[in-house]
Amino acid sequence: MNNFIVGQVTPDMLTAMPYGTYIFFGLLTFLGSLFIWFLVPETKGLTLEEMDIIFGSVGTAQADAERMREVNKEVGLDHLVHGNTSPARDFEDEKAAAEHKSRSLDGSM
Repeated sequence: MNNFIVGQVTPDMLTAMPYGTYIFFGLLTFLGSLFIWFLVPETKGLTLEEMDIIFGSVGTAQADAERMREVNKEVGLDHLVHGNTSPARDFEDEKAAAEHKSRSLDGSM
């Protein structure tokens, strides 16, 4: 949109004020660079969680990560994402954990 506006007004500005057009656009560029330099925070080297804190949306990245874990588990990709080599191993681990839990609830260990 901005490029369209610049393309529409530049020919008229060049006929009305030939050198003033370049000064005008130069000043806009300079003011834009000052705005970026002083008012936009630096995000180089920051994690998404740290950027959430800077921009005031605390917890958004954590909620996204939790939702991604849920989706991976529902689809069956959690064994690939977490580095387990086979889904059978996950099943055996879950089965062993369930047996341990049921034994601890029964009181027999």
